[in-house]
Amino acid sequence: MMLETGTSGSTFFGNLGGYRLSTTAIVLIILFCVAVSAILTCNLFLTMMIGEINRKREEESLISYFGFTPSKALRVFREYRSLYPSGKLHIYALITYVVDVLALIIVAVWLSI
Repeated sequence: MMLETGTSGSTFFGNLGGYRLSTTAIVLIILFCVAVSAILTCNLFLTMMIGEINRKREEESLISYFGFTPSKALRVFREYRSLYPSGKLHIYALITYVVDVLALIIVAVWLSI
């Protein structure tokens, strides 16, 4: 509960020195949080795809859940699409990956990085 007590910047949490976040900073923080959430969700979908693939594999040839590389991700996508032609996890993973990349590009362009 933040209580404003005039222009001194004093609030329930103490003296903030009158510092207020600009609208741009708030938007950039929100976009960065969206990007982080999207990449975590993408990794969740990739992990779910590995689980689905491992259910159809022999015990000796299971795919490890650890160590994501681009070649391993492509192999998981390829194998998931061949084993589950009507599966949707790869589509969800791609959508969340695109959201992540777009959010990070917007943040980078806005900050002129």
